[in-house]
Amino acid sequence: MRFLKNIFRLWRFQSLLLIVALLLIITAWSFKNQWAVPKTWDIHGIEEAHLPPPDSTVEIRYAPESYYNSLPEHVIYKTYPVYLNEHEPLGYIDSLKTLEPEIVFNPDKIKTKEDWIKAGELVFFWPVDELADLEEVRAVNDSSFIMASGNPITSQGIFPFSRYVIKEKGRIQEGGLSCADCHTRVTEKGGVIIGAQGNEAMDRGFAYFVEKFKLTEASLKEGVYRTVGTPWAPWVRDSVIAQTIAQYIAELKSRPNGVMARQGMAYNLPIRVPSLIGLRDIKYLDHTGLMRHRGPADLMRYAALNQGMDMLTSYSGFIPMGTGNYSGLPSLEEWSHPFGYVARRYSDAQLYALAQYIYSLEPPENPNRFPKEILDRGEQIFKEEGCITCHSPPLYTNNMLTPVNGFNPPETHFEKYDIFNVSAETDSVSALYSRRGTGYYKIPSLLGLWYRGPFFHNGELATLEDVLDPARLKDDYVPTGFKPANMTTRAVKGHDFGMELSKEDKEALIAFLKSL
Repeated sequence: MRFLKNIFRLWRFQSLLLIVALLLIITAWSFKNQWAVPKTWDIHGIEEAHLPPPDSTVEIRYAPESYYNSLPEHVIYKTYPVYLNEHEPLGYIDSLKTLEPEIVFNPDKIKTKEDWIKAGELVFFWPVDELADLEEVRAVNDSSFIMASGNPITSQGIFPFSRYVIKEKGRIQEGGLSCADCHTRVTEKGGVIIGAQGNEAMDRGFAYFVEKFKLTEASLKEGVYRTVGTPWAPWVRDSVIAQTIAQYIAELKSRPNGVMARQGMAYNLPIRVPSLIGLRDIKYLDHTGLMRHRGPADLMRYAALNQGMDMLTSYSGFIPMGTGNYSGLPSLEEWSHPFGYVARRYSDAQLYALAQYIYSLEPPENPNRFPKEILDRGEQIFKEEGCITCHSPPLYTNNMLTPVNGFNPPETHFEKYDIFNVSAETDSVSALYSRRGTGYYKIPSLLGLWYRGPFFHNGELATLEDVLDPARLKDDYVPTGFKPANMTTRAVKGHDFGMELSKEDKEALIAFLKSL
């Protein structure tokens, strides 16, 4: 009997060990797969996420996986802030010259969520464009450039839209076109909001360089066409050819801070930089809802496309950075033009880290303080005016797409996408005649309106007061934000809600919106 009891005890002990071992294995497997990095360049995954263009005859083909994998990965070094010359701390540059190069992104050292977020911050600030030597940029890192372009600087005298990089000891280079370049906002008091709707004067800054360095007409026009050429809008090429450098510079100078000629957008119609804060909960990416957003993998693919691969995508045979009349993929030996950043790619781990960092972004503390009765009245008006239909709490968006005037969604779209089949009747050019066009605009979230602006897709309106001003619907209106250089007046139509409210009700509604 004792023998049987001992056997039973031994069996229970072994069973317990087996259960513990299984639990340890499952825990280890779960921990490992919690941070399983998705594959970025999965053509099927991209096709599933990417909305088609409004012209159903256009065929989009992405660069093959083998080509994508042949591009060298970014090596991310430690970067350092750029001060305006007159604000630079004494001995700052000399101290940088003594530093050794430091590669800071190492996926083998990433173990926790916090590690991924910190690594993603490094990716967010990494300048992907061609780095310029310090001697080349010192001449423009001063107040003359700031005054000419209207760029803001921080209270410490830092120009936060570019970074210094040290790849070899004693050599300092400066670069931009990082995620932070567009998605950094300098406040009126000189603070910085990372991930917010940016307010760099990018296009006016580029106008300064065009004038200073006297870009040739041929190279400028080729660059413009590569940026905005659209197969289903053949008039774009004729417009680029017909425009003089003087006209182009005037257009660049007409664009307010935070509004830029992004690659793939409509000709001479820049787009407002969006905020990335709160992006985790948003179902569609880009103003036009260009890509569905179902998790990190979609955001990774979107980032890869926006940092170069969209310029290597074929739009009915037109490859923006293509060779042979824009029809062929260039070899690595052929990258000798200003879009050299296209010749490199992020690793999957870098893009996954970037997604985790973007998901972690939080809004700053709202400094606005309004009486409770004003906020309550504003919220009541928000509901009474029907704003809540499209801008539903808690995200203050219903996360849907709204078709633009001139586009009738195919029946298959209603099965696949989230469509609110009512047009806000805002300008539809960006949604119809650009490589980013889908026939839709996404309904944006209103969270964080207090640190955003200008407003509408093309940034025509500087303030919320302007959005509610009925005068903007008239042809003699002078837009307070962007307006084309060749126009003195222009109606800003669409989204005509709340315009008939009394002055007091408008103030209450705006107070509520600024409290979100």
